[in-house]
Formats: sequence, C-alpha cells, structure tokens
Amino acid sequence: MSVPENIAQALTRGTHIPYVLLIFEAEEFCKLVMDESLMDHVTRVQSMYPSHTICYLTNRLTAYINKREQENYKNPGNPSGWKRPPVEQMLSKLTTHFVGVHSRLCTDEAELAEHVVGLTSSLASCQFRKKLTRLSVNANNGTLIPKDADRFLIKKSIWLKALIAIPKVQPRSAIAIWKKYPTMKSLLSVYMDPSKSEREKEFLLENLKTEGVVGDNRRLGEICSKRVYRILMAQHGTTKTDDVENGADFFNRQSQ
Repeated sequence: MSVPENIAQALTRGTHIPYVLLIFEAEEFCKLVMDESLMDHVTRVQSMYPSHTICYLTNRLTAYINKREQENYKNPGNPSGWKRPPVEQMLSKLTTHFVGVHSRLCTDEAELAEHVVGLTSSLASCQFRKKLTRLSVNANNGTLIPKDADRFLIKKSIWLKALIAIPKVQPRSAIAIWKKYPTMKSLLSVYMDPSKSEREKEFLLENLKTEGVVGDNRRLGEICSKRVYRILMAQHGTTKTDDVENGADFFNRQSQ
C-alpha cells in the first residue's frame, strides 16, 4: 500500500504537537488546592510552555474527597483537621482565568489510561486532518445557516456557529444568547459560578428575547436554556444530545 507523500514526509521528520498533559493523584492535587498554589503552578507551566495546550488530569479525585469526608464524619475529633478543598472552584478557574488550560477527572486508573491512549491517538492523527479553527463548526463556512438568519453576522462569529451547532438551537436563539454573552468564556463563567445552583444555571437563558423577522419577539424558553447548559457542561462525550432534556449525563440528580 502506498503512503501519500505529505504523510510519509511527516512520519519521517516527526511532528511536534504543543500539548502538555499533567497527571496528579488525588492527594497531590488537593494539596495544591489547599495550599492555594494551583494558580501559581499553572502560571509556571504556561511560562515554560507558552504556546502549548495544558491539561490537568486527576485520578480518583472525587472518591478521595468523599473518603476523607466520611472519615471526618465518623471521627469528628480527627486531629488531622482535614477540610474539603474547593476543588470545584479551582477547576472552574482553570477555564475562566486561563486560555488553553483544561482539566479532566478520571474515576480510576483504567479510565486514566483510556484517556491517555485516546488523547495520544487523536494528537497523532490530527496532523493529517484538514486544518480547522478551534471549533469544527467553522468548517461549513456558514453554508448550513438558514436563510432567515443574519448570515453575515453568524459567518463572522465562531461562537455563534458553535451555538447553532447545538441540536434544536435556532439561529435567532443563538443570536439572543450571543448578545447577552458575546463569548463562550463569558457564558461559561456564569455556568461555573459555585454560588449559583444548578437550577439557576439551567434556566439562566430562558428569559432572553429572540428577534423574529416580522417582529414576533419571543422568550428563549426553558427547554432551549436547559439544552444549551447541559450540552456545554456535559461530562461525557458519549452522551447523545437528544437525551440531555431527559436528564442524561450527571444532570439526572434533582436540581437544587
């Protein structure tokens, strides 16, 4: 079987992929959070690898925290004085306070190994794919945008294209969201606010006004609001988008 010349050349000379994966055991990561040194750690890593994407991967973090909390509950006089570290807030800050920094929580060594293998495979193969922008929805260049939408406005905005790419989110709904939250980061900052309940986040967008072509302005509605929240905040990539309204992923617990 013959190998295309461009691929053969890439395999021969090797390809540098600017990606850094940092793996932490739960106790080590919690110590970074409790010492309030996680943000400094991120800054140091970024200074060493300024053009790299960075991912903080933790192993058994949730299980470790739950175990320590149970120990404290059973033994309230525990001299260790261990307190639950604000890991959720810190993980949120990795997204809201930095560019190109991600996090991933793995439940055990098997999931950790699966993620590393999948990541390695994806990074190795992406060099042979057609170059796209940060969001693959940019590839359609606006050709799938309905005629009644502001085509010029949407074609210029990757964030608007990403919103329209969410199933059942109409272009005018996407524009209403974009007017209130002009960037993905501005919306995620609210979604990751630990002071807001899950119910508040799910219904965050319901009262935004959409503008119809004949002036029939309507509310975005709770169904669309919940769909956007659940898609953007999903924990599992295998979740089917049509299932989120029924509480798929981790949203099946009762909203607070």
